Amino acid sequence: METLIKVNDLSVQYKEGFTLGPISFAMQPGECLSIVGESGCGKSTLAKAIVNLLDQNASISGEVILEGQSLLNLSPKKWEAIRMKSIALAFQNSSEVLNPLLSLGQQINEILKKAFPKNSFKKRSAELMEMVGLNPEVLAQFPSQLSGGMLQRYLIACSIALTPQLVILDEPTSSLDMHTKNEIIALIKDISHNYGVSFITITHDLGLARDISEKVMVLYKGTLLESGSTDGVLESPRHPYTRGLINASMDIQPYRDIWGIQHVCECDQPESGCPFFLRCHQKLDSCSQHKPALMIEKNDSSRRIACNRGGIVTLLEGYDLCKNYGSKAVLGNIDLQVSSGEIVSLVGQSGMGKTTLSHILGGFLACDQGTILFENELADFKALHQQKKGLQMVFQDPETALNQNMSVYNCIAEPLTLQKSETPEALWLKVEQMLIDVGLPSSLGFMNQKVKTLSGGQKQRVSIARALTMEPKLLIADEPTSMLDASSKANLIRLLKGLQNKHGFSMLFVTHDIACAMKISERIYLIKGDQGIQEIKDPTKILDHFKGEARPPSHRSYFQDAYHQSAV
Repeated sequence: METLIKVNDLSVQYKEGFTLGPISFAMQPGECLSIVGESGCGKSTLAKAIVNLLDQNASISGEVILEGQSLLNLSPKKWEAIRMKSIALAFQNSSEVLNPLLSLGQQINEILKKAFPKNSFKKRSAELMEMVGLNPEVLAQFPSQLSGGMLQRYLIACSIALTPQLVILDEPTSSLDMHTKNEIIALIKDISHNYGVSFITITHDLGLARDISEKVMVLYKGTLLESGSTDGVLESPRHPYTRGLINASMDIQPYRDIWGIQHVCECDQPESGCPFFLRCHQKLDSCSQHKPALMIEKNDSSRRIACNRGGIVTLLEGYDLCKNYGSKAVLGNIDLQVSSGEIVSLVGQSGMGKTTLSHILGGFLACDQGTILFENELADFKALHQQKKGLQMVFQDPETALNQNMSVYNCIAEPLTLQKSETPEALWLKVEQMLIDVGLPSSLGFMNQKVKTLSGGQKQRVSIARALTMEPKLLIADEPTSMLDASSKANLIRLLKGLQNKHGFSMLFVTHDIACAMKISERIYLIKGDQGIQEIKDPTKILDHFKGEARPPSHRSYFQDAYHQSAV
């Protein structure tokens, strides 16, 4: 199919310092592309650069070719002939483009006169209103008399008035209610399907991108970090930033707790390094010096990723893991993965081997068969337990996991004390900060308390603080909520997720509590003991695996007979 628009190394430089690009992409007739990212990432700048509507303090370089014609070097007169006829832009804010003193009919006539005779204005404008679902009578009204949804429809009608091949929509649904938003989405898809119009949608709404586009581009600080098919990118993000946007989207993640990407002080951002360096939890020191290029994904030629590590790295891998107790097979043919910066839940019925598997993956129990890799190397658990940036585990029962006669301070500080990597002053500050992070008092009196004097919930938090002093890349939490009441459980879940969001470690969350798993995790594995393991890609379907008619206890007949005899 012939290419409609081709953008090659498009860059924008503002005198104030913001830089966009270089960015390249191509679109076919009738395609829909979404450009997504946080506010200030350069989405609207890119849109205005394509249609040559940037301020004079911005310099543009690169190439924009529309239907074989290069656009960037055109004179203003030639731009007037192309804009709205071949390429159009529908702005986000109607107050910026609509004159409040002119009727809607007068304003759309100003567009129509570029291509149609005056005697056809009335018929043409009425047809446009009907095309976008508005009554032609609104043409006699003024902008202030229409609702937000009606104004958005009107702006879309203006953008397609001269039958352009490409329309750029800047946040077309940002201030609309759900019903009106769905109507606008249906309208855009209908125009694209029936009239072959291509759309570039500028949006921070991933739900809109999912519903409206075949392709998506992810921008961050003027840099294109990831692109590909919309389904592929949203279902399997390859860049940590894209994953962060998805995890923060209520439309994409309606059942999980929503957490935004942690903000940091921008003054520490290296000038020449990766733009996402400060907020990335899998960065290397070299990332501060080297800005990644946009590269084609190895296994998918339609995907492109700008990451020095090739995208989200796999942290822990287990292959063909098996465990027997005597002649009884407890685990069989277990394959699983945990990626950098994600929370994965391991669920299953009691007795299916969840704790056994977590102890094997944590290096506290040997498996009879299989391989465990940590960052693509054979796991050296002794080193991973004793060094920072390794692996730590929070056991199910803090009563047996902690030395009850130690003080709180010594219990938390012990891993670093054994490592001899901190000065006494630094160690004290570290423990103090860990106590604050896990929501415990950081006073001298509390630090000097014996662990045995604490409540069960406090002991569990001490266990977490102790593990986090080693700044692990992976934390395995084995049934951390199993002995807690509902309120304490909710607090601990939010605590763990908050700490993970702040520090960026990966977590394998082992639980029999399906509701907890659905709330906290990005992926869920259902363990079936010696029958293997299954990844549940849609967390809402996890409950289907636990449905079924409960079998009566085998001892029920005994009680029935006993009660019958006593009654006699």
